[in-house]
Amino acid sequence: MVHDEGSTLISPTHVARIRRLIEPYVRRTPLLRTTLRHGAKHEGAVFLKCENLQITNSFKLRGALSALVAYRHLRPDVWRRIETDGVVTASSGNFAQGLAHATALLDVRCTVVVPASATPYKLEQVARYNPAAELVQIPYDQWRETIVSGRFPGLPGFFISSEADPYVSLGNATLAAEILEELPTMDSILVPFGGGHLAYSISSFLQQVQPSVQVYAVEIETGAPLSASLRAGAPVEVEYRRSFVDGIGASFVIPAQFHRLREKLSGAVTVTPEEIAGALSFLALTEKMIVEGAGAAALAAALKYAGAYGWKNPCCILSGGVISPATFSETLLAFAAAPQRRVA
Repeated sequence: MVHDEGSTLISPTHVARIRRLIEPYVRRTPLLRTTLRHGAKHEGAVFLKCENLQITNSFKLRGALSALVAYRHLRPDVWRRIETDGVVTASSGNFAQGLAHATALLDVRCTVVVPASATPYKLEQVARYNPAAELVQIPYDQWRETIVSGRFPGLPGFFISSEADPYVSLGNATLAAEILEELPTMDSILVPFGGGHLAYSISSFLQQVQPSVQVYAVEIETGAPLSASLRAGAPVEVEYRRSFVDGIGASFVIPAQFHRLREKLSGAVTVTPEEIAGALSFLALTEKMIVEGAGAAALAAALKYAGAYGWKNPCCILSGGVISPATFSETLLAFAAAPQRRVA
């Protein structure tokens, strides 16, 4: 179960402290300004927080490092166990890479429980960052239960949940702290929604330091359980269809994540795979940046909704850039070949 003890930790003081602790190991990623046309007449600025340029090419490194250094500095009892038995997590890709890199830096054993359906390219990157990391592949239903419960009893290491650990929350929240320093006039922030921990961490932090900022979760239409659950007022299952976007989209929302997040968000919006492909193409050809499908989802949402929602200074989290060369090139070629309306 996802516990909400993290809400008591996500304070400006705690986030500032964790920033100092992880600063030697992470990049302060750039915040870029671009101009997009939203619809036929509306044109405006959109800001891009480029976590695709983070070490391991994803924001997930922040949370992985935050958890390890926090346990080392603040919880010596847990750290002794980690030193002895290592750590375990469940991930389909990007958190696995972040934790693999973090454990290699700190000389800690690492085991990652992955679904049998995980993208091979992302799993290959785990070995790149930590050749000693162990991958345990299990059936998807068992992996889903591991994500929801936040534990995997069959392994001896200390379990660090990418979706529940309160110190992972602090690492995620450092993103919002960086953005506010450079863009104090931000009125909205668009966050890709996979498991939901990034949206929870950012919204919890912003409610304390700048509550006027609207936080929107961005889902893909081929698997948007949060949007359906918000409409229903309770967690519900939805149909999920696979696409080139593998970092967001699912048939379910983690129930406890839904309950602790529902009052923090300004709303949830959805985009199509085609709209994400358009944003990915714009980023590649105009901004000269490579992002994965989930990484481009927030920009696709800004392009689609900024005019209707009246966002003046929206910030989009480009959450990751871990995409295989084949998928990247195929997506660009398919978008170029299809009849499209202009992206910008």
